[in-house]
Order: sequence, then structure tokens, then C-alpha cells
Amino acid sequence: MCFAAVVLLATGASTAIGFEEGLGDESPSCVHELRYKSLAGLILVSVTINESPPLDFVLDSGATQGAINDPYLANSLGLKAREAGLARGMGSGATRVLIADDTCIRSDGVEILRGQLVVHNIGERLAALAGREIDGFLGADFFSRYVVEIDPVGLRLLLHDPETFVYRGRGEVLALEIADRRPVVVGTVTVEEGGREIPVRLVVDTGSGRYLTLITKSRRRLKPPPEQTLGASVGIVGEILVAMSPVWRFQLGSSTVENVEAAWMESFRVAAVRNIPKLNGIVGNRLLRHFRVFFDYRGGRLILEPLSGSPDIVHGISD
Repeated sequence: MCFAAVVLLATGASTAIGFEEGLGDESPSCVHELRYKSLAGLILVSVTINESPPLDFVLDSGATQGAINDPYLANSLGLKAREAGLARGMGSGATRVLIADDTCIRSDGVEILRGQLVVHNIGERLAALAGREIDGFLGADFFSRYVVEIDPVGLRLLLHDPETFVYRGRGEVLALEIADRRPVVVGTVTVEEGGREIPVRLVVDTGSGRYLTLITKSRRRLKPPPEQTLGASVGIVGEILVAMSPVWRFQLGSSTVENVEAAWMESFRVAAVRNIPKLNGIVGNRLLRHFRVFFDYRGGRLILEPLSGSPDIVHGISD
């Protein structure tokens, strides 16, 4: 069920991001606010289940359902988990999963979500890559329940009621398609300087610590340049090797990223290809963190407000 929880390997590339003029900081009132920590490019929030100590959950828009990463943890929390068959994720093959019904997740004592949680066993693999334990994921059910605002300056998640949410800021509004419970946007990629712009359909995945992941040959001209290095990604099935090779330009709305490192995968390693028509890849948190982001599933909108004071940023891809 978890689409991707990816840790970016260090590289020596650099990226230039051009932003429009700084935008306003108006923010609609919210029903709940969570503080988060950034870990290896991921968004980590503290929650509790039943009377548990704080648990670290990744905010993962690429996950079709919320999840707990360790069956033993689920058992210690008193969750009654039933067999749910096999699940497919990043990588080849499948893995056994359980379902825990009617699970209540709280933040600061406030119930923020109640429903099913998938229980799978990837905790050790994630801990090895991230350098610490990650207990679970907040997935599609969380994003469907709220308009989710990510404020990377204040390290805050602001949860808005979709029924009353009104956006009055000056951010750029992009069309957001929900396909297979995942958010999909359209951008363009130019693989090499002087090459053609290639339209791409991308899952917006807050569970990915990369800038960009592309599915090799999912469009005729979409294939990596000859110069490549190896990287690693981890999903619920296991760890896989990917080809790392920069693209000359990536554009999402009016925002352009140049010389951005991209991970290239074969289509059979991306389970979402089976359920999302004409999928070409993933855009992750290394790009999203340069914006205040609003996920409005019911309104079919992804709203991006470039962070003020950063009209031109040049930095290492692995920062």
C-alpha cells in the first residue's frame, strides 16, 4: 500500500530553482496544527494510537492507506489485525499485509483520523536507510479527510476542513487528479539541453525524499542520459537499485528546476503504473519543500506558494 518512502543518496550535482516574486503569507484558519520534523527529506509527525507513547509517522501522499510498519508494534498497541492478502509496492513481487480496523490516531490528544490501518513489515528496512525507526505512514485517508497545508518554514502541518476551506493567497493553483487514491499533476521534462519538452504525469509523493523519479520509456523520449550512477530506494516489497542521472530541466506550473538529479526506474518496479493511466513518475519532497503546499483533494487543486526571500536558490542536491 505504501507507494514510496525513499531516501536520497548523496551526489555532487547542483540545482538551480527559479521562483516568481514572493507571494503573500495569508493562511486560512485551520482545525488542527501539527509540528513536524524533517528527516532525510521526509516529513515526520508525532502521533499516538490508543494510550501509546509518541509514534513517528511519515506524511505520505503516495500511500493509498495509512500504515503501521511493524506487526509487533501493532500487537503491542492492542490492535486487532486481520489477514488482508498480498500488497505490491515499489520493487518486484508482493508482501503479506494485515488490516487493523477502527484505529484512532491522535495528535496532542486530538483525534485527527479514525479508520483502517495497513500493517506490514518494513520497519527494519526503513530504519536502516533513515538511521532511525519510522513507525508508520499517514496516507490517502488523511489527505482525503482534510485540506492539508505544509508550511516548511514553520515546520507545521495545518489541517483545514474541506467543507469550509477558502483559499485567498497568491499561490499558483495546479489541477490535481486523484487516481488510485494518489495525487497526480502534469509537468514537463527536458532530458538534455536542446532536447524537446516531454509532458509527464507525476504522482506528488510526500513520502519520497527525492526531487524527481522518472519511469524509463514510459514515453518514447523519456530515457536516461548515458552517464549514470546507482542509487537505492525502498518500498514495502524491498530495496531496489535505481539509475541516477540528471535532467536538464523540469517544470511544474511556472516553477522551473534545472540540472535536477532524477532517479530512473523500469515500469515493472512501480506498482502504481498498473492503476494510474499513462504515469511517468514521481515528484517528491526535495522540490516541494521550496513551497508552502496545499493538497486539496476534494477541490482537485494543488496550491504552491514559493517561499518568500528565495527568488533564486542554488544548492547541493543532497542537502
